[in-house]
Amino acid sequence: MLKLLYITTNLNSSGGVARVLSVKLNYLIKEFAYNIHIINTNGSTSSLFYHFDEKIQIYSLPQESFKIANILFYKSRLKKTINNIKPDVIVNCDNGLKGSLLPFLFKSKIPLIYENHNSKNAKAATLIGNIKLKLSFFFLSLSASKYKWIIVYHNTKKNRTANNVKIIPNPIGFKLPAISASLEYKVVIAIGRFSYQKGYDKLIKIWSLVVKKHPDWILNIYGEGNNDELKKIAIKLNISNKVQFLTPVIDIKSVYLTASMLLNTSRYEPFGLAVTEAMACGLPVVAFENTLGPKSYINNDENGFLIQKDNLIDYANKIIMLIEDKNKMKSISKNARESMKAYELNTIMSLWRDLFQLI
Repeated sequence: MLKLLYITTNLNSSGGVARVLSVKLNYLIKEFAYNIHIINTNGSTSSLFYHFDEKIQIYSLPQESFKIANILFYKSRLKKTINNIKPDVIVNCDNGLKGSLLPFLFKSKIPLIYENHNSKNAKAATLIGNIKLKLSFFFLSLSASKYKWIIVYHNTKKNRTANNVKIIPNPIGFKLPAISASLEYKVVIAIGRFSYQKGYDKLIKIWSLVVKKHPDWILNIYGEGNNDELKKIAIKLNISNKVQFLTPVIDIKSVYLTASMLLNTSRYEPFGLAVTEAMACGLPVVAFENTLGPKSYINNDENGFLIQKDNLIDYANKIIMLIEDKNKMKSISKNARESMKAYELNTIMSLWRDLFQLI
């Protein structure tokens, strides 16, 4: 029985990486009976948002109150835990700075796989955050040859020149619904943590333009984190009664099916799980064209819409057009559902099974 070790961080969050891991690892346990272990390098695992099969063994590296102590002891604690598990394959899903150092910190003959959930055009809200991003990309470039496989979401010029790169997109996390969203609800949604990346400051400004023409529509934003600044923007634009900030939900499919549109205003989006899942439920999606994820599976004006970076007026006008043109909305909905069949769970997980069989 193949023993897989996944290394990740913040497993207890409601974010996309934690959701993708829960979906994929539960599938690998159920369908292929793999022996799966997870090392969570940061954050508690006492209360996980997503369900992980009880057969999956989860380990958390001890956390000290002083961050510098965690850095100093990280290598020894990680090495000890890996040696105790004795995996056949290690899958590194930690795309942060310390994750990029894994091949240098733990030297072994155990095959390494790097599962990339980040984007080269990623940007942080702070100078320190951007320095960490640049360092993580730098160390990953130095260690790329040490990985048996590097898994990416989509093809790029650089990917085509590397012989250890495999393209495996994220699967849709639920069975494709038999029925599409009715598109009768005057509700538009956005899904993702309240962070600089998601660009909700732009979204609220866009929505202020939309509700001038359609004041009976509501924007629901589902996420975790501090949203105080976003609420201030909504108050300043006098639309606080037109925007709701909601906590993440487990039954996300029901959220998709009771909405009429999903809006993605991310400054960067490596993949966009909420986007593909919304499309699978028949929701028209509007996103910025500079985001690598949505750009890879949205064909503009066919199964969704891509707007020029930071063109908030065009973005708002596209939403207004969809609200006013029900036939166009239904056409985009039908095409979106059809295009997402390629991301069905069984299809994507067969790619992972084939990859593991090569090792």
